[in-house]
Amino acid sequence: MRKLLPALLCGLLAVLVIVSAASADGWGSIKGRFVVKGTPPKLAPLVVNKDEYCINKMPKNESVVVGKNDGLENVVVYLRVPLGSSVDVNPEYEAELKKPVVLDNKGCSFTPHIALVRVGQELKIENSDPPPVSHNTNISLLAFNPIVPPGGSAEVKVTKDSPLPSPVQCNIHTWMKGYLLAQSHPYMAVSGNDGSFEIKDIPAGKHEFQFWHEAPGYLRNLKFKGGTTDRRGRAKITISAGKTLDLGDITVPAAVLVQR
Repeated sequence: MRKLLPALLCGLLAVLVIVSAASADGWGSIKGRFVVKGTPPKLAPLVVNKDEYCINKMPKNESVVVGKNDGLENVVVYLRVPLGSSVDVNPEYEAELKKPVVLDNKGCSFTPHIALVRVGQELKIENSDPPPVSHNTNISLLAFNPIVPPGGSAEVKVTKDSPLPSPVQCNIHTWMKGYLLAQSHPYMAVSGNDGSFEIKDIPAGKHEFQFWHEAPGYLRNLKFKGGTTDRRGRAKITISAGKTLDLGDITVPAAVLVQR
């Protein structure tokens, strides 16, 4: 029996290694880059008419931001989970759930312009602007509307998800507008200044993804490597285990980015 014990332990260890590897290989990623084709619309300037600090800052209209190499910033991509269903979450995301997402009132604008948060995660509202500039952060999704003094903060736990990004507004400074997307999972992203995005460690398989931008709303009929979004800006995409699916450059016609 004593001679068999080392062999049994080695066999068990080998099984554990195989199981672990199988689990790790059960996740894949997706990435791409949104590129504007044509001349972007000329945005109306914000009406900044309150608090000298804000007037001097002159915050910009962020409803359409075209950055590096014609990249379209602030496109939201996220995995859609049917009502009553759920999706497996990679353990790598567990630590993030315990950290608050920060939404800052900074320079009389919301930073980030679009915040991503999970159900069960804490959302921390901050005000980095100097005295005497107070802000309120009206989040209709959460029925949360605190007044945050200069240097202050307020916290709320996110208890419900949003089918689409939900507006965030400051009623004191009416030009301030942002968005909050709350989901029951971490599989969501906002494109950066070069238009790129990436979502990692998605369960392998076929999923439906939503493509959204605040100017047009649904990003319809967008062509990418291997598919096209439908009239609701959705596309079913297969994620392969252990691989990153690159959708390539996704062209967004400038004509669809006109402010509504």
